[in-house]
Amino acid sequence: MNAESNPILDFATEYVYPAFSELTGTDKIVAFGDHSHKCPIYVPQTPPCTAECPAGEDIRAINRFLNGTDPSDDPLKSAWETATDTNPFPAVMGRICPHPCQSKCNRGVHDESVAINAVEQVLGNYGIEHNLKLKGPGADTGKRVAIIGGGPAGLSAAYQLRRKGHAVTIYDANEKLGGMVLYGIMGYRVDRKVLEAEIGRIIELGVETKMGVTIGKDITLEQLEAEYDAVFIAVGAQKGRALPVPGFEGTPGATNAIDFLKSYEVLGDDIPVGKHVVVIGDGNVAMDVARLALRLGSQATIISGVPREEMACFENEFDDAKNEGTTMHFLTGTVEVLGGASGVTGLRCTKMVKKEKGEEGWNSPIPFLRYKSNGESFEIEADMVVAAIGQATDLSGLGSAASGPWLKVDRNFRIPGREKLFGGGDALKVDLITTAVGHGRKAAYAIDAFLKGEPMPEEPYREITKPHKQDLLYFLHTPQAKRTSIKPEVVVGNHDELLEALTPEQAITESKRCMSCGFCFDCKQCVSFCPQEAITRFRDNPAGEKVYTDYTKCVGCHLCSLVCPCGYIQMGMGDGL
Repeated sequence: MNAESNPILDFATEYVYPAFSELTGTDKIVAFGDHSHKCPIYVPQTPPCTAECPAGEDIRAINRFLNGTDPSDDPLKSAWETATDTNPFPAVMGRICPHPCQSKCNRGVHDESVAINAVEQVLGNYGIEHNLKLKGPGADTGKRVAIIGGGPAGLSAAYQLRRKGHAVTIYDANEKLGGMVLYGIMGYRVDRKVLEAEIGRIIELGVETKMGVTIGKDITLEQLEAEYDAVFIAVGAQKGRALPVPGFEGTPGATNAIDFLKSYEVLGDDIPVGKHVVVIGDGNVAMDVARLALRLGSQATIISGVPREEMACFENEFDDAKNEGTTMHFLTGTVEVLGGASGVTGLRCTKMVKKEKGEEGWNSPIPFLRYKSNGESFEIEADMVVAAIGQATDLSGLGSAASGPWLKVDRNFRIPGREKLFGGGDALKVDLITTAVGHGRKAAYAIDAFLKGEPMPEEPYREITKPHKQDLLYFLHTPQAKRTSIKPEVVVGNHDELLEALTPEQAITESKRCMSCGFCFDCKQCVSFCPQEAITRFRDNPAGEKVYTDYTKCVGCHLCSLVCPCGYIQMGMGDGL
């Protein structure tokens, strides 16, 4: 019995390639053996680093200034100005951002990603050392905006709104600006002078501040709505979560990570701290609490309910905490805080095991819920317990504008049903600090449109450069520049910064590894390889317009597209013919 014919398979197996031909006249050899109906077009695209950056920095443009692709009398200053166009905190972000941009860098497909975060730190330092100023405020519009919260989202919004010419007043319940960057990140990660310098630049633009003011207590949201043309709510998530086990609530010496870190920022080394501090949690905040306890002269122990490979903290945070002397307990659950009115005396714990398939939570997206107690318990000595198990918002002063534990906004960061109210930052969802900076900028653009009576801004379509569309072999393999972290010989009392920055020279060298994904950097590959001599270079033309294709000579051989290292050239003209 004969098998049923498959036309697709038959076509593939019986296909006869056309004979190679050499063309005459002005035409020369064509790469695909014949003419193509397509010709090159030049398509600016968004590089994946910028697409992945929550703050929206133009990372490609930063590197182009540094590596000389785009000329500048002061490349570091021009790069700093480009960075601060969207993010006014390059020195802070260059120290603490987990740089999601680098994980998407197309250079990583070739060898290693560009050290974007390390370069940003150099730019931030340069801006502070040379007292560079942000772009001045725009012409006064007569409009007034109140911002509730002086953290990264509120400060970012204030910066962008002043650039648009709107008057801005920040209300904050704390005595100092900075939000969780100040009260949740220790000085050994971000020197306070660095943070103060970058906040100070924003305030210099004419931002008014009213500190120690609690919304709902000292002034109501309704009063702000009546007094201002718009209000941006950026209260953050400045409440720590209590440990839901017996003995935690009401026991002296049992606290949460946010209160502990904030107390240190307010009281300094005079903060009351135990001799043996046990931290419950597996994220970066837990590592910070343990490392602070060590600096205050305490023993520090971290209790993680999951194995090392499932801990939420970044690898470098874990390594630093471990190297500085923190004791780690993995797969350990907390059953009870021991002690009483006189304080904490210890912690009753249990060993955790992975749940069997089918048990409730066995495949939960939250790692801790995939484990259960094995029934065995043991005790750990402690005189202080700090719960680092998450953050929450305090929206109690916002009345009807807040429904639920998190602030709800639409895609333009506007609170539904409240025309004047906008919101952003960790009040929406606890996320990266760079995300809060991005929220502030986007919300400021929306507020500006609202104040001008214009349509809300729309995110345009962005084509992201794919590495398979780039000739990566153009780039020589070179290692990524690496920063080093100082390992302090004495931890107690040492609050000095530990991350050593690259030098400006190293940053410039690193920027030369940038492949300028999606935008011509004048490599001249297309000019050199075009067999028709159809491409002419004009060196003095603006960036992205250095080459011109004579379509009367082009035969659509695709070579220019194939050898383009940045993916700027696509064979698009003639699509659909």
